[in-house]
Amino acid sequence: MVDVDITRIEPDDAAELTRWHALMREAYTADRTAAWWQSLESTLTQFAHPRSDKSDIALLAHLGDQAVGGAEINIVTDAPADVEIGVLSAHRRQGHGTSIAGVVEDLLRGRTELVQTETYCPEGVAFAGAQGLNIGNQEHRLLLDLPAYLHDDANRYKIPDPKSRLTTDPDPNLSITSWIGGCPDEALEDWARLRQQMDEDVPVGDLTRTLKHAGTDAIRTHEERMDEQGWILVSSIAHLNSAAPGSTPAGYTEIMVSRHEPDIVIQEDTLVDRAYRGRGIGRALKVTNMRQLHEIPEAAQASWVQTFTADSNGPMHALNRNLGFVTVDSMTAFEGRIDYS
Repeated sequence: MVDVDITRIEPDDAAELTRWHALMREAYTADRTAAWWQSLESTLTQFAHPRSDKSDIALLAHLGDQAVGGAEINIVTDAPADVEIGVLSAHRRQGHGTSIAGVVEDLLRGRTELVQTETYCPEGVAFAGAQGLNIGNQEHRLLLDLPAYLHDDANRYKIPDPKSRLTTDPDPNLSITSWIGGCPDEALEDWARLRQQMDEDVPVGDLTRTLKHAGTDAIRTHEERMDEQGWILVSSIAHLNSAAPGSTPAGYTEIMVSRHEPDIVIQEDTLVDRAYRGRGIGRALKVTNMRQLHEIPEAAQASWVQTFTADSNGPMHALNRNLGFVTVDSMTAFEGRIDYS
């Protein structure tokens, strides 16, 4: 076995980051159906303008002039480090992944002991296990045929069907506010409160749950960063008893559309407050929010909506299936401690 040379890429080296981005994308999306990968433009912006509480590290492994693998390390204050290791298909089972993992361990020394990673193939599961990591959570990756969905939605009034997946049951006590871009000022406090509940409720299995509740200022900073990286945020929030003072925030949902690579739209969080589940609020939120995509020119170029749902989240699986999502593969998340001794 010929060992690889592994180099750390400077965050302002656009040429090497471009090379690294292409390799990591190929390694992670090979033989998978419509698998999303962050655009090059977003990646370059991420490394050029890092978050104040986060360090992003890119590693490139090469044999001579040929790049064969790489890694991305995200170190966040008071949270497990997130590590992704990719090796091109033709160069797997030659020990290169293990060599990269060794360099990752050296870089993490003294900064963190707890590591998380995720994989989408049996080989990745075996590799993570061989590194001493344990399975912490499993999620299904689902896709929705967006052009077909939007076509059906645009024509939903021509042949009324009360059982249509696009129908939302009106609730006189439910009001949904939707927007594209930054959250309206009048909804910001409720949006922050629901995001905090999402941190507490999202199924994470046996993974370490990191609670970093984002206040209103942090939400505004996040919105600015997403816009800088080329993301269009598409959001909806539900309130109950909206006609009365002090209406209650009951749930929210968010979609992200990339200006640079809009082919795969990302369905992010959907949350309904524990006290109001089982009343169709999640469906109403998702359908209402998806209808905003008609207003976004970039969405006309999209083929899919991608979302993830934990194995244990039966109600969300049922809703997603009913809306037309289909499972295409699975993600296995691992966690473990690095034994520096």
